[in-house]
Amino acid sequence: MPTNKPIAVGEYPQYANRGKQNKLLTLLKEYRKTAYKIAKNQWSIFFAEAKFDRYANIKHIQSKLSERYKQTRLWQVVSLLESWTSNLANRFRQIVINSTLPQERKRALLYLNSFKGWFLRTPPKEWITQKDMKLARKIFKHIYHQWRKPSFKHIAMHLDQKVAVLEKNTHSKSFDYWLKVSTLEKRKPVYIPLKANKYIENLEGEFINFYQLIEEDGKVKVKLVKEIEDKKDRYIPAVEEIGIDIGLRPLIATSEGDLIGRNFFEFLKSYDSKITKRMAELQRKGLKPSKDKKYREILRRFREFLRSEINRYINRLIEVYRPKKIVVEKLDFRSPELSKRMNRLIQNFGKRYIKEKLRRLQEVYGIQVVEINPAYTSQECNSCGYIDRRNRKDTEEFECKLCGKRANAQVNSAKNILKRASLLGLRPTTAKKKVLEVLIKRHLERLKGCNSAALEVLRANPYYRDFLNPCGGRNKFL
Repeated sequence: MPTNKPIAVGEYPQYANRGKQNKLLTLLKEYRKTAYKIAKNQWSIFFAEAKFDRYANIKHIQSKLSERYKQTRLWQVVSLLESWTSNLANRFRQIVINSTLPQERKRALLYLNSFKGWFLRTPPKEWITQKDMKLARKIFKHIYHQWRKPSFKHIAMHLDQKVAVLEKNTHSKSFDYWLKVSTLEKRKPVYIPLKANKYIENLEGEFINFYQLIEEDGKVKVKLVKEIEDKKDRYIPAVEEIGIDIGLRPLIATSEGDLIGRNFFEFLKSYDSKITKRMAELQRKGLKPSKDKKYREILRRFREFLRSEINRYINRLIEVYRPKKIVVEKLDFRSPELSKRMNRLIQNFGKRYIKEKLRRLQEVYGIQVVEINPAYTSQECNSCGYIDRRNRKDTEEFECKLCGKRANAQVNSAKNILKRASLLGLRPTTAKKKVLEVLIKRHLERLKGCNSAALEVLRANPYYRDFLNPCGGRNKFL
């Protein structure tokens, strides 16, 4: 899929009959076998030449696939292997940098790693020794045997214009497209009827000749790819930055005080009730949810609802504020009012859809997205900086125990999120204990005078005990 523009991938419901399904499943099975053979051949090339070859001659590889299919398969395999070895190179670099090796050896190893030359037989530079080469191979093998290598047993089928063509259906209203796919039988393609995906259809851009076929529960699913129009040149920011708190009630609260998606939680509860009720029926019958068509359909509709609502509300946020930068905390979706299964579903799918949408905002509009450390953003008072777990009365109300300020809990969090982006020394990965230390020190430095009434409140707060001098009750930071 060679494209430099942002893309959107969406599933298009297909209505192929059982005969067509079987042909596609047979094709997919052979496709995966061929992928394994191509990967084996590519590893041989890699160990000899320190790189993969997406233009390699693979006519000698035995397969029922046509040569056109094999070439398509080759590009997909090489892309996967290159991605995997790039991650391996990053791990190699970390190991070398954090080691106690002499600087000269680190330099040699990092140079070899820069172009994945772990298995070269002759040193590429005069100052690189055979000892360096041997150690590079040793480190590579250590990582290689620890990490799970790309598997092609369950890989999706990636098709381009050589073997698949999308056509508009102009003769019937029951579906919108035909996807013509070449099969193992020469000159006998199958035509798959597809229903449009409204979300993908509404995005500005053009479909590209690239398709994904995925097997799920013995049935093939079809995904189409759309190249999204780049709007960076036309997007004029209206505000410099905005902080957002993403939760469930509502979905989004902004640092400007707006609440977007107030009814989102009620929809979740409605779906939770349907899923819980169906699960109870399946348990009584001793059936697995994955085998139940009704349960899978409820789940499919729920995922579509999540994706649609998340995109709709974030689009609204962009229309209202047109920010240059969005500051967001590390996502965590949970609610004690929802079942464990529903919490797990929104954690898995909700987080994924929000990350996808934020990434697309970066690609399409050039909006910078900054993720901050979420520790104590819900317990810190945005007005005075006091941190207390009792400040947040529930999921909606916030009342500071020190200064008495009242606010919507999520709006207060959103304001803290925005401020947190400019707080030096705190990274998204900073330990929670360290975050608390930085925040409390900053808060105590604001207080003036040892006889402040605030000290009585601070002494009763376990967060502050280690930061107050018990001798005379004086603040050791003042």
